[in-house]
Amino acid sequence: MARPQCLSNTDSWLHSIASNPRRGRKYLGFCACLAFVLLSLTWLRGNDQPFDKQTSTSLSFPAEVPAKETLISPSDLEPSLEDAGPILNNLTVAFPPLPPADDQEYVSLCLAIKDQPGDLDEFLAHYYYHHGIRRFYVMDDGSDPPLSYTPNFGIPPFAVPRSAVTFTYIPRVPDRPQPFQHIIYADYCIKNFGERHTWMGFLDADEFLEMRREITLVNWLHQWEQNDTVGALSVNWITHNSGGQQVRPKSNTRKGFGRCVVDRPDGKNADGENAHVKSFAKTDLFDGVNSVHNMRTSYGTVSIGEKGDECEIKRFPITHDTWALHHYSVKSREQFLDKQQRGSPNNHHAAGEFWEKIEAADDYECPELAAYVP
Repeated sequence: MARPQCLSNTDSWLHSIASNPRRGRKYLGFCACLAFVLLSLTWLRGNDQPFDKQTSTSLSFPAEVPAKETLISPSDLEPSLEDAGPILNNLTVAFPPLPPADDQEYVSLCLAIKDQPGDLDEFLAHYYYHHGIRRFYVMDDGSDPPLSYTPNFGIPPFAVPRSAVTFTYIPRVPDRPQPFQHIIYADYCIKNFGERHTWMGFLDADEFLEMRREITLVNWLHQWEQNDTVGALSVNWITHNSGGQQVRPKSNTRKGFGRCVVDRPDGKNADGENAHVKSFAKTDLFDGVNSVHNMRTSYGTVSIGEKGDECEIKRFPITHDTWALHHYSVKSREQFLDKQQRGSPNNHHAAGEFWEKIEAADDYECPELAAYVP
């Protein structure tokens, strides 16, 4: 008589499948469903983990910027997040209220500058935000390193997008024609870019415009555009002194220097320093440079002051009713010595006598721009 065989659990399971195919198919289907459920639960558990910002992909800027010339204009760049404007924190509010942006680039600014990246930041932020300027032509007069290497522009958190700035690098070479700043204005700025704008202003990095009577710069220029006797508008200086400071203040220029030379002719007014003007010219009437203070215009048109009065390098009487150009001509003693060493495109080096003239003048408190944010 044959002995009964003892089967293990595994053998019994396999024997039942082999002896009954229908039951085997049920077992296999159940196992497949169970495996699918377990895999699904594992995948869902992985996606429940918190998002780690440090491991997310971020954009990075190129390590190097072209050395000789960097021209950045709207036609060269597609819109990007960088051009969308600043992201302000909850504690930073612009003051005074900002004017509309001049997105049509009705007016542009041309300036020559050398080795002043911090001054350029403040200049760009002031005009971009407080006057709506959207096109700057920065003529880099041999900076080392070139100013176009600067990774970001503006005063945080008020950024100025690179797409608003067109850089031209001009090496300082011996025996270049003089006065070279006239050539910069006429041949570099107007000849290359003038036709893109109705007006172009010719300023330095230590000059900050203030509009008064609640009128914007763009609206003020619009008022004179159709006057066919006017080729350029001139604005009088308000000259700031050092305020007795020997070293560069920790604050920016507008907050750091709040005393100004008087206008009145019966006082010590630094030989009428505030009579000097700077100009905004109609680009289609521009005919040359008489001085950094005065542009020559064609067809019998003239340069006028805010009262409609014709003027040239200086304008009397000095008035600042509609607008004023704050000129921080000396800053601290330390900064003035740097300015002497740096020189201008016209090979002009500020003389010690100029410092003494400004510092000896009668002055008054002039806090108008100190409150500006940015």
